[in-house]
Amino acid sequence: MIVDPQFGQVLVLGAGGVLTELLADSVSLLPPWTPASVRAGLGRLAAARLLGGYRGKPAGDVDALVATILAVGRYASAHRTTLVELDVNPVIVRPAGHGVVAVDVMIRLQTTH
Repeated sequence: MIVDPQFGQVLVLGAGGVLTELLADSVSLLPPWTPASVRAGLGRLAAARLLGGYRGKPAGDVDALVATILAVGRYASAHRTTLVELDVNPVIVRPAGHGVVAVDVMIRLQTTH
């Protein structure tokens, strides 16, 4: 989540880590964020094929990933007056029905003195 001076809060989805940089594979979404808009955004990623199961690997828990992304969006909306940046990376997508794990989260808030 970044705060763009022109557009406000922008939710950026990507494979994460070096894959995002190497593949230039990210999608930016403006609010309001809905399950449909998040699913569509995920579907536009080249890495989306990995979520559907690839080379014999099980499909990922896309429902849990969408729910997690929407929870991040709700947090961002609730803190829109002080949120500067929010990064959840990596998010490990487990097999369907087994959820996701947010490994690391960085939240940068505007402070007043």
